[in-house]
Amino acid sequence: MFRGKTAGLVVIGLLVAVMIAAVIAYLAGFEMPGDNGRHSDAGPRIVALLALLVVIGGSMLASPRQVPALLRSLLIWGALAGLLITGYAWRDELEVVGRRVVGTLVPGMAITDPQSGAITIIRDRSSHYRIAARVNGAPVDFLFDTGASAVTLTDADARAAGIDTGTLSYTVPVSTANGRTEVATIRLERLEIADFALTDLRAFVARPGSLETSLLGMSAMDRLRSWRVEGDRLILEP
Repeated sequence: MFRGKTAGLVVIGLLVAVMIAAVIAYLAGFEMPGDNGRHSDAGPRIVALLALLVVIGGSMLASPRQVPALLRSLLIWGALAGLLITGYAWRDELEVVGRRVVGTLVPGMAITDPQSGAITIIRDRSSHYRIAARVNGAPVDFLFDTGASAVTLTDADARAAGIDTGTLSYTVPVSTANGRTEVATIRLERLEIADFALTDLRAFVARPGSLETSLLGMSAMDRLRSWRVEGDRLILEP
C-alpha cells in the first residue's frame, strides 16, 4: 500500500492522466455529456474541474498534516467568493442603500438615482432640506423654501456666482423671516443640482445682511417635472 507522499504522488499522477485523456477526447471530437453530437462547453468545464481537483486533492493527500489549514483556507476564500457574488447580484439594491447612507451622513448632498434620474435630498437634524448646488459654477448651499416665489441668493452667494451686486436695483418688496425687505431681479445663467441643470432662470438677490441663507424657491421647482416629500426625503424629478 502506498503511504504519505508516495500516495499523494500516485493520486496526482492518475488525476493528471485522466485530465490529459479528457483533453484528448475533447480535441478529438468524442461525444461529451450534454454534447448531443456537437462540440459544447462541457469538455472545457470538465478539464477545469479536473485541474482544480488535481491541485486540491493532490495537496491534501501529499501533505496530510496540512489538511486542516487547507480546509480553513478553502472556507475563507469560499466565503469571500460568496460575498462577492452576493454583492454583484444585489448591486442595484446596495447602490440605493449606499446613496441613502451618504445622504444621511452628508446632509444637503443631492443623490441622483441612475435609473430614474430622480434627485433625493435627506432632511437635516434641524428638519430642513438643505441642498448643495452650484450657481454659475460657484458652490451655493440652498435652503428649500416653497414660500419663496423665486430662487433667492444672499449678497455673498451672488457675488461668488459672478454677479455685480453693486449695479443691482433693489425694487421688489418681499417678506422674509426677518421682516419686509427689497430684492433685485436677475437671470441666472446656470443652476446645477447634482446632474440636473437649469439655465436662464429667474431669481432674486437679497440686500446685504437681509438673508442668512440662499433660498431654492418656486422658480426652480416649476421647471421640474414634479417634486414631493416622502418622510425625511425631498425627491426632485427633472
